[in-house]
Amino acid sequence: MFKIFTKKAVSTGIAILLCLWMMTLLLTGCSSQATSTTPVTSATPATSVSAGNSSQATTRVITDMAGRKVTIPTKINTVYCAVPTAEAMLYSLAPEKLVAWVNAPSDDQKKYLSDRAKNLPILGGWMGEKSTANLEEIAKLSPDLIIFMTTTGVNNNPEQIADSITNQTKRPVIVMESGFADTAKVYRLMGDILGVQDRAETLASYSEKKMKEISDMVAKIPQDKLLNVYYAEGTSGLSTDPSGSDHTEVLDFVKGKNVADVQAKGGQGMSSVSMEQVLAWNPDVVLVSSNSGGVKAYDSILKDTSWGKVKAVKNSKVYMTPLLPFGWYDRPPNIMRILGIEWLGSALYPNYVKIDLKQETKDFFSLFLGQKLTDEQVIELLKQAV
Repeated sequence: MFKIFTKKAVSTGIAILLCLWMMTLLLTGCSSQATSTTPVTSATPATSVSAGNSSQATTRVITDMAGRKVTIPTKINTVYCAVPTAEAMLYSLAPEKLVAWVNAPSDDQKKYLSDRAKNLPILGGWMGEKSTANLEEIAKLSPDLIIFMTTTGVNNNPEQIADSITNQTKRPVIVMESGFADTAKVYRLMGDILGVQDRAETLASYSEKKMKEISDMVAKIPQDKLLNVYYAEGTSGLSTDPSGSDHTEVLDFVKGKNVADVQAKGGQGMSSVSMEQVLAWNPDVVLVSSNSGGVKAYDSILKDTSWGKVKAVKNSKVYMTPLLPFGWYDRPPNIMRILGIEWLGSALYPNYVKIDLKQETKDFFSLFLGQKLTDEQVIELLKQAV
């Protein structure tokens, strides 16, 4: 009886093992089939809005300097600046990506621009309350990105302007800060956006270094040695901007005492003043804007009998702001102000700001603009300010 029971048990055990083996094969096959038909996907990066692997992403989301979330191409090849303020920075950072100018460069400007830059189309832009943008031509160029640069802390509606430009052009628009103190920060952000981080870091670090050097020098000037300065704009010289304006940041940086006790004007600035006010302020130095009045204002100030009563004119302390290839001081405020603080600091306070301005000019043009200046060119550039 015991032997018969054992044979049945063995038979039953074998049957059970065979069933388990068959079930294992079936389950393995199902699992293998599921693996072969279901694609494996990696997590999409937070900066990308494209599905799938991050290496295949064609767009990403960035936060611009107005706090806007903007979807932009991962790789940006073409850029248009909605205002001239951004052009010098873009030209210094990635000139091959610039596709157009807002305003036509003058013949004098072209002397310091690349052959490609000289022949770019002119598309207008969005300046102050005025728009000259050629929407039809912008649509034809279809730039990967449009940059709107402004002083975000002062401008009342940079977000609305940027959104309006997007609506009109159907292109992504980012807002960048134009304030002088943010120069290095903007370089680094734009370098990341445009994929030229190493170049951006080089220019940002240089900017920080020069700003610190000049800041340290002017910090040593005694209060009683600080000069009163009037910034003359317009063809008559009777327009100006007060301290704190983004049009006078170079003057503020080098500790020139802006005498203009006027209300700052929005947009492109230039508050009107009277000759009587200028005479009452009686500045030690007059700076003449090369871009808003130029030679005409400079000549008028030197020859007019009323201006002749001003201390600055009497003492031949009337300087024009250098202009080429972009304004060193203002109009538009741009990256040339790094060189502008060296020029104005040494002009106002030569006993404290001791630099080799000719060599500094050569170094800046070489690094930022790719131009190897001759001694004659440097003399010509600086002669604008005399």
